[in-house]
Amino acid sequence: YASRGVALVVLLNGLAAIVLLVALAQGIPWSAKPFADAMLVFAIGAVLGLASAFFAYLGRTFRLERPELWRTWRTPLRWLAVAAAIAGAVCFVAGTNMARQSVLPDERTGLPQTSTPSPKPSLPTPPGTEHPGP
Repeated sequence: YASRGVALVVLLNGLAAIVLLVALAQGIPWSAKPFADAMLVFAIGAVLGLASAFFAYLGRTFRLERPELWRTWRTPLRWLAVAAAIAGAVCFVAGTNMARQSVLPDERTGLPQTSTPSPKPSLPTPPGTEHPGP
């Protein structure tokens, strides 16, 4: 069950990143910075899931090929694998929350957070240069 759990952490983070990329390709008007931050968190979660599988692999390799190393490294490798899997799941939840916040309306304006430039104030026209109307 543990290997399926780690595979699920990697799969969830990878699919979430793909979904965000598809949404970005659709041209949804979101702010790019929070969106990119969420993508980074999903990528870190996927790497942590893979690191958990790697630590489990090292533990199995030490047990089969180097029993003298396995006795000393068994507990640290097991805890590193568990910690990496938990951190990958936390990254998925944090990335989902970051993506949610990037599309929520801003509390002050009621509009989605977009990075639009502020309009430049127009300068008044000097007297005598106005164009008469028709």
